[in-house]
Amino acid sequence: MARRSWRRRLGNALIRWGQALKPAPPARPVPTPQKRSAVSQMPGLRSPLTIDKAVRNRDLSVLKREASDALAALGAAHAVVSSARLAQIQTIRSEVDRGTVEQDALIEVAGDYQAWQNDQVRLFDALALVLGITVPEGSAFDQIDEEMTAAATEHLNALTAEYQRRLLSDQFETEPQEG
Repeated sequence: MARRSWRRRLGNALIRWGQALKPAPPARPVPTPQKRSAVSQMPGLRSPLTIDKAVRNRDLSVLKREASDALAALGAAHAVVSSARLAQIQTIRSEVDRGTVEQDALIEVAGDYQAWQNDQVRLFDALALVLGITVPEGSAFDQIDEEMTAAATEHLNALTAEYQRRLLSDQFETEPQEG
């Protein structure tokens, strides 16, 4: 018993000395909800989506479910906006008929509505495609022969890098140009 208490005291003393030599870094201030929202839209500022970890650690049925959920939510969001744009078109159409609004306003809103509607259709087509996929049990790497694991890992690394490149490219293309 004496030996254990001596070891415990020595261990605690060493831990305290270590903490004294290297104090904990100061806590970061908690970001505001607006800042968190803004950062989540910028792939260069938020933690990258870990495609590699998802592919390696998640069952294919889980990945399918997550993709379906995300596509369904985004499709529903587009449907809500499309519906609002259609109502706006009907309001503007009656104002154009009365002569209180120019025809150009109706054309502009109709074009915006058509874009939202087209995206909505593509999203629900993608959702139908994902829902129709049959996936086997297990992860992706469970489906690969052992001798092909190295090549599959390299391919996954390339896909991950391409996805991150695309996110960054999209981020910089959509930022307003100065000048």
